[in-house]
Amino acid sequence: MTALAKALELAPIIERVHGEHHPELTRVREITELLSAPGADVTALFSELRTVTSGYAIPDDVCETFEATYQALEQAEAEIAR
Repeated sequence: MTALAKALELAPIIERVHGEHHPELTRVREITELLSAPGADVTALFSELRTVTSGYAIPDDVCETFEATYQALEQAEAEIAR
């Protein structure tokens, strides 16, 4: 499974579980879905993702799945955008 595929699988889960306290997760999910679309401007999307996630910073009040999602997104960026 690629890092992006893992993030695509996990993003809706962490949005559902943590979205009330972390409203940015809706945009994280949306960007993650857009990244998998053909012709996506991955450079711009990853730039926005870094902004929305404060550089993939993992908050103190979240679960391992949240952490795994952000790590997968960071890895996907390293694989795809750079």
